[in-house]
Amino acid sequence: MPPANPEATRAALLSAALVVFAERTVTGTAVPVIAQQAKVATGTLYRHWPSKEALANAVYKEAKQLFGDYLGRGRAARPVTSPAELRAAFEAVWDNLLDFAEEQPASLAFLEHQQHATYLDTANQRLVAEVEGFAASLLRTGQRLGVVRAADPLMLTNMVFGAYVGLTKQTWPRPAALRTEAREAVWGLLTA
Repeated sequence: MPPANPEATRAALLSAALVVFAERTVTGTAVPVIAQQAKVATGTLYRHWPSKEALANAVYKEAKQLFGDYLGRGRAARPVTSPAELRAAFEAVWDNLLDFAEEQPASLAFLEHQQHATYLDTANQRLVAEVEGFAASLLRTGQRLGVVRAADPLMLTNMVFGAYVGLTKQTWPRPAALRTEAREAVWGLLTA
């Protein structure tokens, strides 16, 4: 049975779209497949979004906001004024990223294992810049402290995320020793 109210239907469609987009990509997914996954009629989807791209933007927004929430939680959100605080913030960010991979695998697959440039709206483009900006700001602080190598902070951010995405393509969950080993390797990339 389909959900009984519009909010529940919308949530079911978002959830279904996340799963299907993560498996098939946005461009590789037909709208009826999403509706079938959500157990609603195809026309129901269009009552909530005018197009597949609008739905993809809604899914992207939820997933990217969740990713940003994970990224900046705990010690990662604290102000950094010393090398020790920088190291603690980096460790928190790395652990938060791996937690996201373990706890939100469909969101990670959707966000990081496909291209979004063809459909992202302006609001989601700003969201991308905001999330990337958080990481780049932390790296700029590390550069001012003399800990992080002199290089473009966004490039370094992309290198860290590249290592992260590559690691997450392996089977989860990870033993604690591998989490630590990977974190140390990425820290070395930033500071060597």
